[in-house]
Amino acid sequence: MGEQVLGLPVWPAEPEPVDAGGTSYLVVALGTAARTAEVAAGWVRAAEGRAPTRLVVADDLGSGREDLLAALGTARTGVRIMVVGGVCGVLGTLALARSCGAGEAELRSFAVDGAAAAAGEVVDLPVYCAHCRAPHRVRATYGGAATCPGCARHLEIHPHLSASQGSFLASDARARELV
Repeated sequence: MGEQVLGLPVWPAEPEPVDAGGTSYLVVALGTAARTAEVAAGWVRAAEGRAPTRLVVADDLGSGREDLLAALGTARTGVRIMVVGGVCGVLGTLALARSCGAGEAELRSFAVDGAAAAAGEVVDLPVYCAHCRAPHRVRATYGGAATCPGCARHLEIHPHLSASQGSFLASDARARELV
């Protein structure tokens, strides 16, 4: 594996253990992958013996948004928010948690397709199109290209992740060619 590119997320090969310093735990499992269920179940088992633990399960961030917002709304200082799922859902959930006031010390994550994304494989990625100024989900690689679902431009996905937005910046791939 090559040198880490600044601006790209670093995904651990294995899920982080439960932080024993948590005053409560919120485990969020997004998607239907067997690995997602396995990781979430392990975190819940480890957390339940330490402090109050809540599990939110959803097919994706869209369908689970209301349950997640409700759980985040009851979270207090010292909570450990542990998110597992695909890259797209994990990044979006972390951004949502940050927007609700979660600090970096309270956040843990494991992307079940994180190794594939880091290896340059095509995965679902969250992008922010600089042209239609909207977030979208596309199938692509870091630094790759995709068609914008909003404005149909051919986008270059820049290796720049906005943690607060939970998405990669994307702009017209042909913009450099225009004079």
